[in-house]
Amino acid sequence: MEDLTGFKQNRQAKQQPSFLLAGVVGSLLLLGIAAGIGLLQGNWAAAASVIASSLLLEVVIGAAGSVPLGFDPVSGATVAAASNLAPVPLLLAAFERLVSKWRWFRRKAEKAEKWSKKYGKYGVWVLAPMAPLLGAYVCVAIGIGLRWQPVMTFVSITVGVVVSAFLTTFGGNWLVG
Repeated sequence: MEDLTGFKQNRQAKQQPSFLLAGVVGSLLLLGIAAGIGLLQGNWAAAASVIASSLLLEVVIGAAGSVPLGFDPVSGATVAAASNLAPVPLLLAAFERLVSKWRWFRRKAEKAEKWSKKYGKYGVWVLAPMAPLLGAYVCVAIGIGLRWQPVMTFVSITVGVVVSAFLTTFGGNWLVG
């Protein structure tokens, strides 16, 4: 039994650099999408404003600011959501690496697995409605802390962020126009 556990940990250690690389690539891709769509609007200052506010503050703030800055609702929501989600793949990969590399994090994660089993029936999808309220980055910490699968955590957070961005921009467009 001991050899199998050691083999499993060794295999996971070999997969971690590729998982971290995937996190970096995913983050850069999302940031590139946000910048590309934002720059297609023709106003780099407005694009930078929406990207910075969504990245540093929250998706709802960036999405709400995109409409008065001249973005159409779809472009504004896409830029705000992509820029808010940009750090999430890297955070998921970095947290996974910390949990697997440091003994203190591993012990905390093992304790959290009890909670995960207890509340697992609600699943990772509770993060979707929580993402607009708590923020994507807090939801990453919750997902990793409860040892939910990183891909499912990302998908759930993405659903919450995208829905809130579109509701905000279309609601703002309706109020303004």
